[in-house]
Amino acid sequence: MFWSKDSIVERLSKIPRTLEDISIEIFEGVPSTNDFLHKVSLSMENCTDAPYGCRNLLRNVNIEQELIYPYMDGALSNEFAIHSSQYRFMLPYEILGNDIRKEYRIFQPEEMRTRFPMAYKRLMEIKYKFKTNGEEIDSADCYRLKDENFLQYINTPKIIITDHYRLQASYDSAGNHVFADGIGVVLGDPTIYHYVTAALNSSISRVFPEIWNREKVRNSNNLYPKILKRFPITFPKSELTETLINTISRYLIYLNRQKYTAKVYSLPSYQELIDFYKRISDLLILDTYITNDLDPRFIEILAESITPSEEEFEYSNDVGLLIALQEIKKNILDAPDFRKCKFSNEFTNILATLKNNGVW
Repeated sequence: MFWSKDSIVERLSKIPRTLEDISIEIFEGVPSTNDFLHKVSLSMENCTDAPYGCRNLLRNVNIEQELIYPYMDGALSNEFAIHSSQYRFMLPYEILGNDIRKEYRIFQPEEMRTRFPMAYKRLMEIKYKFKTNGEEIDSADCYRLKDENFLQYINTPKIIITDHYRLQASYDSAGNHVFADGIGVVLGDPTIYHYVTAALNSSISRVFPEIWNREKVRNSNNLYPKILKRFPITFPKSELTETLINTISRYLIYLNRQKYTAKVYSLPSYQELIDFYKRISDLLILDTYITNDLDPRFIEILAESITPSEEEFEYSNDVGLLIALQEIKKNILDAPDFRKCKFSNEFTNILATLKNNGVW
């Protein structure tokens, strides 16, 4: 079969299972337009006990640590792993319970004044700046979030998706980041987070906006939950293939986290290592979604070197793991049959079509 761009889009649009089907919730991040819920940056020494440097102020402010959460700016590029900004976000809410969906309550002004005097003082300073009436804060409405659904999933694992020139999905295993200009996805099955993160970051995901446009789902350039609910989801028929994608996704989470540390920039061919594993993941996902006929020997060679681990290595800061991932890459490329593995004519046609349309 000859695969044109239209035929690929048509095939993907007919996948019946969607992200909504496997999700507990798909929701927008916290709005950051409320001046009472401003961002603050850590001190130059990155000391959590030091005052915060408030955005747009030329002085430091003190806010209780209990009310400060790590902040993820949607303007940053975040693929596979969270790349937090220097800012933290003041959130005067109490998050209750340990379930997936949390209960929460906002601290009322009198409670803020007695329990969190530094934060209350900062809120008063903001109120004075805007010259509002009254000497005290008489209502929590001035610092309440416009949409509070986000708070139900604080400290719950989630995928955070931002939209630049394409989707970018980060897996937040701790779930304690506050994020703006993005969509949070909480999955019903915790074992599929790595696979779904890989699918959302795959090259073929760049075809999906075409589906949204044809179905008139997307009427602006902004990403919103209704769009992502329509994202087609399919899983490999082979358990081995799914394990490979999950493991490579974990590699890429680790590699992309390390990308932002100074130690990594001296490592030769570092970006090539990321590109290598990303390329393999893309091939496996493309086969899963469309053809399901990759060379079995290709899968075997990958499985011989890419083995799953029970350790949470993707959140490790051990630079030695980079060397191990380099060795795995070398073992794959040096396998006697690796260069002999061939894609079918159909698969090659799909790759060429995606490349010609700027997808691959």
